[in-house]
Amino acid sequence: MTIPDPTAAPVALPHIPQQRQPAPPAAPSWYPPQPPPWPPPLPPQPRRSYLWPVLTALLVVSMVLALGGAAAAAWALRDDGSGPIASTWVDMRPDVGGKAIEAVLQRHAEAVRKKDLAAWMADVDQTDAVFAKRQKQLFENLTKVPFAELAFLREAKPPRGIATLLPSQLFDRYHAAVHVEAVTIRHRIEGVDSKPVATPWLPVFGYAGGKWLIAGDGAGAELPTGANGQPWDATGPVTVKTSDHVVAVLSADDADRAKTLLTLAEDGLKKVAAVRPTGWDGKVFLTAVQDKRIFDTYFAESPDRVAQVAAIAVPYYNQVADWATAPAYGTTRVVFNPTELSAQTEELAHDLTHEFAHAAMGPVTGAHTPRWVVEGFAEYVAYKDRKISPNGVRAALGDLVIGSFPTDQQFYDEPRNYVSGWLACRMIAEKYGQAKLIAFYEAFQRMSEVDSVSREVLGVGAAQLETQWRDYVAQQRG
Repeated sequence: MTIPDPTAAPVALPHIPQQRQPAPPAAPSWYPPQPPPWPPPLPPQPRRSYLWPVLTALLVVSMVLALGGAAAAAWALRDDGSGPIASTWVDMRPDVGGKAIEAVLQRHAEAVRKKDLAAWMADVDQTDAVFAKRQKQLFENLTKVPFAELAFLREAKPPRGIATLLPSQLFDRYHAAVHVEAVTIRHRIEGVDSKPVATPWLPVFGYAGGKWLIAGDGAGAELPTGANGQPWDATGPVTVKTSDHVVAVLSADDADRAKTLLTLAEDGLKKVAAVRPTGWDGKVFLTAVQDKRIFDTYFAESPDRVAQVAAIAVPYYNQVADWATAPAYGTTRVVFNPTELSAQTEELAHDLTHEFAHAAMGPVTGAHTPRWVVEGFAEYVAYKDRKISPNGVRAALGDLVIGSFPTDQQFYDEPRNYVSGWLACRMIAEKYGQAKLIAFYEAFQRMSEVDSVSREVLGVGAAQLETQWRDYVAQQRG
């Protein structure tokens, strides 16, 4: 979806950039408020013959012997009768199974640090050739990223909470000794991040040959935000290119376009820094890989909007937001829609500047910051040095009625709200000063209503501010 450029003669603007907000810091829908009793009660077994108790006893004895005497519990959970959602007959007490899985995760992180493929694959199920190949690619991609810190940390999540993400074919392959683990990838990018951040990983562990192996990946509609959406998750090889303020991950085949991309990125960061010189890291980790699945991950709840979005600014926290009650903001990453990487230079430059403006304001963007302020400010920065053309404004707005500020619920339903939000922010900057515009943005950390923020920062109520905005738009339309 395109709109005309309001700062020049009517030409096509790039696809509308959009910022994805993280899930609210509360337990996600698949995480029960109370852990279920463990093990859950098994249904009564049907009476078949006098041999049944004997065979059952022999089976249990065989399991215990096979496990070398470890405590074994047989149980299976099923979700509305459709199939298994969790099962295991292996001892999963924290100091036994839990400790073994944590050891696998520690070895995995160490393998990346040492770039030791053999050590990585030693804890991977290699009976599935397709999965083994994907794991080798994952390892190669991870080793390309300049991690200053990297750890895979097992989270304590009850089996019922994440078991719906277990692929059924893995349940069958491992004879029920398989489950999904909630893992936090805690990492910090060298030269970019001032503090470590967290991303989710849902590996599937299967028990075979007397040990736990990584056998697959959790799948389903309820994956936490960011799962399978990291640049190292790309199905093909990646390359990492850097400049003074940017670390960019591209598909290896796109290495030749890195110089242009980084030049545009540095120019965009200079524009942002001119408006917002402090209060953020001033550096960006940029994902621009050809694997569209990476970008689409962030639109699981609104797949119809993917084609309208050129890039996305993703907030990252010190904990996985879906698994934490009060995660602290860490940084903002920028992810490009691969379909936009071949856009015209001017469009690409605009998109980069817009998303970097989101990154600059990420530390002060909260649940109460209106969408028209968030997106309008990013457009203000991107278009700051451009003159307004009345013809362009009229073409961009069309017949859009400028009445009251758009609500968050309706903002993205109308692409021209980007233009109206931009004009609102530009009006505030021109009438009250750029410092007041930034103070207006920041005040939503403390207040939730436009009226209260406007009165404190600008000295006028929301109604008067809307009147000033309407008059300004009318003037710019000519």
